[in-house]
Amino acid sequence: MPLAVRLRSLQFLLVFALAFGLAGCGGGSTSSTTSTQPATLGETVDAVAKTAMLQQHIPGMTVALGKSGQLLYVGAYGVSDTGTSQATQPGTIFEIGSITKQFTAALIMQLQERGKLNVDDSIDLYLSEYAFPPVITLRMLLTHTSGLPNYTTFPQINGWSLGGVSESTVLTAISQTPLDFPPGTQWSYSNSNYFLLGAIIEKVTGQTYEANLQQHIFQPLGLTNTYYSLPPVAQSATGYMSDGSVATLANRSASFAAGALSSNVFDLIAWDNALIHGKVVSPASFTAMTTSSGFTMPGGGTYGFGLAMRTFNNRPVIWHNGAIWGFTAETEVFLDSGFSVVVLTNSFGANPDIVVNQVINSVCNSEQLSSNC
Repeated sequence: MPLAVRLRSLQFLLVFALAFGLAGCGGGSTSSTTSTQPATLGETVDAVAKTAMLQQHIPGMTVALGKSGQLLYVGAYGVSDTGTSQATQPGTIFEIGSITKQFTAALIMQLQERGKLNVDDSIDLYLSEYAFPPVITLRMLLTHTSGLPNYTTFPQINGWSLGGVSESTVLTAISQTPLDFPPGTQWSYSNSNYFLLGAIIEKVTGQTYEANLQQHIFQPLGLTNTYYSLPPVAQSATGYMSDGSVATLANRSASFAAGALSSNVFDLIAWDNALIHGKVVSPASFTAMTTSSGFTMPGGGTYGFGLAMRTFNNRPVIWHNGAIWGFTAETEVFLDSGFSVVVLTNSFGANPDIVVNQVINSVCNSEQLSSNC
C-alpha cells in the first residue's frame, strides 16, 4: 500500500497488494521548462518539486500548471529510467491509475446525453447475468455509494494483474462477495464500481472500452499521448516500487476502466480544460459530475462522478489522484478560473498530493504569483 499520507489521498489509489522491491534513485534532477510567466513562477514550482524528489526518493517527475487550457509552466525532474539515467522529459508518459475514473465517468455521461442509458438505471438492466442487487444504480457506482467490495483487495488480484483476467471473472468475483454496506447508505471508495461501469459502457455500445475512449474522447480532443494499451516504451517512464525495484507492469485487463490509462502532463492539462469548459460533456452533465454524493469523505471533501471536490480559500476545486504499480499521479483544477496543476511520478511510494498542495499554496497564496490562480 502507499506510504502514510493525508487521509483524503488514500481513498483514491488504484493499488495492488503484490510487493516488489525497488532501486530508488532520486539523485540529481534536471528541469526542462516552457513558460510564458515570470521566472519566479518556475523557480517556485522547481523548489517544491526538487524538495519532494529528495524527501520522497522519487526517480522522475513532471509538474505542469495551466489555466483554461493555456500552459503556464512545465517542469521535468530526475530520470525516467534509473538504469540508463535517461532524463525525464516534459512529455514523458506515466501511468495515471485512478485518474482514469474521470474518463470513465465522462463516457457514461455522454451515453446518457445520447439517450443510451440513465444514471439512475439499475445495473441489473445491463449486467443481469451476474445477479448484482438490483437496487444498485449507475449513480451509486459513479459516486462510490454502491457498497460493492473493492476487487483490488481480493486475494486473486496479484494473479489477475500479472497474467491478465477476463471481465466475466472479475465481475463474477465481485458479485459473489458480500456487500460492504447496504447500497446508498455510505460512501466507500471501491474500484469495483468503475470496473462495472466499464463493462456497462461495452454492453451499451457493443464496442470495447478502449474503442469508446478513442472514438469519443482521445480523437475529438486530440489527446495523442493518452493510452489504454501500453504506450510506446521510448516515450514512457519506467515505474519503481517503494523499495527501489523496477515495477512489473500491471495487465490492463485487471485495472480496466478503474485505472488502466497512461498519459503525460500536456494531455492532462488539455483534458482538464476540455472537461470544465463543455468540450467533453454538456454543462448539465458536468454539473451532475460535480454534485456531491451527499457523503463527506474521510479527510474532508466529497465525491461526485469520477471527481473529488473540495475548496481552497473558499474556491471550488475538483481533483483526483491515482496509483498503480510503479506510478502515482494527481490532477487538481479550480472551477472558477480553470487553474490546474498536474503531477506525475514514476514512484509507487511517492505522494503527489503533497506536491500539488505545496504548489497551490506557494502560488495561490503569493502576492506576486496569485494572478496565475
